[in-house]
Amino acid sequence: MSSALSRSSTLSSNPPPPPTFPSHGIMPKEITTALPFLTHNPTFDGRDVIVGIFDTGVDSLARGLNGDSKVVGIVDCTGSGDLLCKKVDPKDDALATSAGPVALPSAVPDGTTFYVGFKRAYELYPKKLISRVSAERKKKFVDTCKAPLAEAKEASDKLEAKEDKTKEGIKARANAKALVTSLTSAASSYTDPGPIKIVVVQKSPDAHPCAYILDMEKDFPKGGSPPALSDLTPMYAFDYNRDIAKFDDSSMLNYCLNFETPTEDGIILTITADAGAHGSHVSGIVGADLGEESMNGVAPGAKIVSLKIGDSRLGSMETGVGVVRALTEAKKRGCHIVNMSYGEASAVANSGRIADLIDEMVYKDNIIFVSSAGNNGPALMTVGAPGGLNKSIISVGAYVDTDMMVSDYSMREIAGGGTNFTWSSVGPAPDGMNGVDIIAPGGAITSVPEWCLQKNQLMNGTSMSSPNCAGCIALLLSALIQKNVPYNAERVKKAIFNTAKIVPDLNTLVQGNGMIQVEKAYEHLMSFKDEPSEEVRFETTINRVATKNGVYLRQHDECNKRQTFTVTIDPKFGFNDDDRSIETQTKRVEFEMRMNLKLSVDDCDWISFPDHVVLMHNGRSFSIEVNPCNLPSGLYTAHLIGYDSSKPERGAMFKLPITIVKPQPLDDSDAAPNLGQMNFAPAERKRFFITPPTGATYCDITVKDCRSPKDDASSRLVVLHTLQSFPHTPYRDNEKQRYLQMNPGETSVTGVACTGGVTMEICLARYWSALGLTEVSCDVRFRGVTPTPETVNISAAGSGTHVRVQSFASDEVVSPVARLDKFETYLTPKDSKIEATPGSRNVLLDGVTRTYSLTLTYNLTLEDDASITCRIPSLNGYLYESAMESQFVMVYDSSKMLLGVSDCWPDAIKCKKGDITIRLQIRHSSIDLLKKFEGQVLAVERSLKSPVTLEAYATHCDMVRGGKKFGRRSLPQGNMASMHFAVPSRPKEVKEGDVLKGTVNYESSDSSLAGAGKRPKGWKITVAIGPKEKETKKEKADVSEVKDERGAVEKMEEELRDWKVGKVEKKIGEDDFDALYEDALKSCEGWLPLLSAKVKHLEKKRSEGWEKALVELVDDVVKRIDTDKIAMWGGMKHDLTDGHVAKEKKDLDRDKGILTDCLGRKCLALIGEEGWDAAVKDLKKWVKVEGADKYGVVEIEECKSKKLGGLVLGIVKRMDDGSGSKGGLKVYKKKDLLDIRETIYEELGWSWLVEYNRAWKVLEAPSDYQEFN
Repeated sequence: MSSALSRSSTLSSNPPPPPTFPSHGIMPKEITTALPFLTHNPTFDGRDVIVGIFDTGVDSLARGLNGDSKVVGIVDCTGSGDLLCKKVDPKDDALATSAGPVALPSAVPDGTTFYVGFKRAYELYPKKLISRVSAERKKKFVDTCKAPLAEAKEASDKLEAKEDKTKEGIKARANAKALVTSLTSAASSYTDPGPIKIVVVQKSPDAHPCAYILDMEKDFPKGGSPPALSDLTPMYAFDYNRDIAKFDDSSMLNYCLNFETPTEDGIILTITADAGAHGSHVSGIVGADLGEESMNGVAPGAKIVSLKIGDSRLGSMETGVGVVRALTEAKKRGCHIVNMSYGEASAVANSGRIADLIDEMVYKDNIIFVSSAGNNGPALMTVGAPGGLNKSIISVGAYVDTDMMVSDYSMREIAGGGTNFTWSSVGPAPDGMNGVDIIAPGGAITSVPEWCLQKNQLMNGTSMSSPNCAGCIALLLSALIQKNVPYNAERVKKAIFNTAKIVPDLNTLVQGNGMIQVEKAYEHLMSFKDEPSEEVRFETTINRVATKNGVYLRQHDECNKRQTFTVTIDPKFGFNDDDRSIETQTKRVEFEMRMNLKLSVDDCDWISFPDHVVLMHNGRSFSIEVNPCNLPSGLYTAHLIGYDSSKPERGAMFKLPITIVKPQPLDDSDAAPNLGQMNFAPAERKRFFITPPTGATYCDITVKDCRSPKDDASSRLVVLHTLQSFPHTPYRDNEKQRYLQMNPGETSVTGVACTGGVTMEICLARYWSALGLTEVSCDVRFRGVTPTPETVNISAAGSGTHVRVQSFASDEVVSPVARLDKFETYLTPKDSKIEATPGSRNVLLDGVTRTYSLTLTYNLTLEDDASITCRIPSLNGYLYESAMESQFVMVYDSSKMLLGVSDCWPDAIKCKKGDITIRLQIRHSSIDLLKKFEGQVLAVERSLKSPVTLEAYATHCDMVRGGKKFGRRSLPQGNMASMHFAVPSRPKEVKEGDVLKGTVNYESSDSSLAGAGKRPKGWKITVAIGPKEKETKKEKADVSEVKDERGAVEKMEEELRDWKVGKVEKKIGEDDFDALYEDALKSCEGWLPLLSAKVKHLEKKRSEGWEKALVELVDDVVKRIDTDKIAMWGGMKHDLTDGHVAKEKKDLDRDKGILTDCLGRKCLALIGEEGWDAAVKDLKKWVKVEGADKYGVVEIEECKSKKLGGLVLGIVKRMDDGSGSKGGLKVYKKKDLLDIRETIYEELGWSWLVEYNRAWKVLEAPSDYQEFN
């Protein structure tokens, strides 16, 4: 009998040892020759070089970054960690804080000033950490609720079983149910406030400021002794003492402090914690020092300065403020290199406030700027800003070599060798620049912060290739500094670009100059260290505004004609030629270079150019001719390169990129091009350039996996990426990217909006790590109708609108569907303030120019809970290319609690109904420019409660009469149709001046065709809301006039009485009330409005003995009111057209209002006293107290007096922020209601809810608005 073991392959009792782990791929350094360079030059390891990391922040205790001299600076440039601590004077040897008193040491130096504030830790935590910690805290909270909830439920059930129908029994049951509801609601609607940190800053004369960081929950237990500063360890600024601390053992998040100079408002303390793991990982690639060759960063001897640009309030999104401050700090802290693994799609290249400042830093301050090209490939024109769109920056693409594939990505097999990552962004830039300058390894396993609960992590992206390149440059600078070889940014760039290794089969738009090579770059630098022209920047442009930094032809017409371009080469000495020293001026005079010109590719007969040019300072121009007429459809790239004829071995002095994207021949009759069946080599991209037919508005792209399910059941990852390019438009607005996980025989259809006549790239790529045969077919079908106008705007005049549609590309079926789902409200600022931003961090690179801020305040009242999006059309969508330094919006509720923030790409912010305040800050160094925005209108977008559908009619008459609808019609190719959209009914929540927003689709889906059958996202439609139509009022009978038979003196006395009472009412609660009251009483004795004013004054002023005086006065007022008449009046019908009856009703309504107000205030005076029950009973005779926030104080106190805590909790929840109590007996603020809730929790013994309530009380009722900083 055979066993399973005997049937299997023979197992050795002594298996061979596993192969050695291929460690070189963990931190790739061989392919860049960084590793052999370090092996031969161990002291050129980055020492003496400081690298600034523009990122999410760096954890200086992360593995490899925790050396004493590794991270030499940590700065939060965003303001997200700022806390304005306000000056507090000690009282009774203690300081008052939001959480309670803090005991001072027995001996405090004379002249010491204390500042106090609080910070919600979740404002500092990374998003992923919040998710982990909040889940842990929620579980603990919910578990704590379970036992009390079971007890409350059992007690409630017992009361229900008794069926006590007395008034007290009913109340008791209601209270028991309310307790159950409160506990259930607490558990189900738990919103984690997170840890709250109480901060005390101490500033003593001749001493560095320090701070004490306390935890509200741990250090301020309810009923416990006040914490003492003498028991705590002070923290000093990282720059002074390198102090680092953890928030707590649960989060494992490390932080440090920095202090700004104190102002009249207080002192700004910056609590710096990283906004994500990204920055530490980037730093690890640059320079982690672990003492292990395979794990060390590229330049383990380099020092790191963490310059946090990722704003924690925005989930680590960068802001203009963060980037500008980081530039200043990089210079201030002596950085030699800056790495920025951040970026966004941009509308314009080499333009904008930030771009100008980066140029200044590189060209004037000689700091080398390295940045990621972007992770938005594989289509062309996907490089982002600042990396791929600034000439002064070294833009880095991402490459994966075979070592990385084996060790980092655990691939089963290596097919095809190394390649760039599929998603690595590709040039050119919109202005013709190459977009990618260099490539480097785009992945690594290295350091991450301790809060990740692991020491290393694999990350990939151009975010990783950029620091690898920066680390390589740090090695080069380390060598130059140690050898005392002068350099500037341009000299280093020339060495890197001219020695990079071209990777076969990768287009220059993907790899730029190639893979950075440290050894050869070093040889270049040393060989030509005495060549002064290595430091000269050759500014190369052409005579074309849109693409001045390179020849870039993309559209059908321009790719089918011969064109001549004027090329200008302008040698630059310094930044903007502003160096007027005799040394530099002499260099300008003496400069002359005889240059040979050559193309980067052979056999390029479509470019004609001169062979030579003699170049002097002030520049030279020459012409080139580009003739792409005979080129087949496809991508063509070349560079016109200028060499120093005397030393061509120096490499390129300049490169002019020339890129031709030639689309397939234009054929408006071909609306369904077939791209055919294609087999992909490993990591291969196939690009197709098509001009959509005139009038096409969308296309359906069908991709089919051509493999047979019988032969292969595994999936293949294929990337589909389409893109059209438009002037001054970021690529993200006109691209479609999908990752298709294709199974054998599977078909996927993707709808893509497009514009006819504009070249569209359709890129299909086999994902870089996909293994096995990848074979697909691709069909494209252009469709759609073209509307005129494209955007439908219906005016406030209520006339509707007329739209024509035409089917240019194909036969279509038209069935218009217009849907409005949002509306915008437009707000003008209620307050405007321009002021200088304080502190050295707001001074620009020149050390003199200060940034100013414009703060605009807007008010909005929400009638319901809503999510609002705050839009500034003149600024939104622009960051790096923006003319302004920054824009930032902060939204607060009526209690000044911060609800959310947004910036140039605004997200929705959840708000509760009531009054909200919106503050917008715009920053720039020019006050005159800021003044242009003082009247900036803010658009607040909200969703409609129910979407509104617009009806489309066949004719204008039908629209006016509400007649025949447009319906569904066939529209043969080339034909037109006309329709009219009527003005919709106004939704209740929409007001005059608002604008309804939505989309309209004209095509009708056809089940016989692939795809959705309509243009993705449709077309925009808006409806302006005009004045509300005048309502037709029901005709009312005239009220008979009552003749006033009083004499002139009597009338004058009444007017004088009312005037005096009005003056008295304005002084309620003030010291001079009594004098005015007594004077008025002489002529108005017994006048109820005057007596009512006295009652209100007594209750508001609350002087000694006020309770007794108020009760006596109220009793007197009640006696003077004919209560029987008021009661009888309400039970009878009256003829209000009778003038006498109408006047009597008016007087009785006034008296009833005075009666109920006085009775209510009598209740307030008798709280906790004998007579309370009777007073409440009297009040309830006239008004319904239950459920009325106006009488909330009576309702609450009545329940409290009867120990009905559950009902009190229900009332507090109903009253929410207290806004409903305005105009009532007592106006409650949010904090007042939270105090009441806390008291009830204490009485019930629900200690965990007491702490929960205390935390939210601090957060929901701050003393002032949180600042932008």
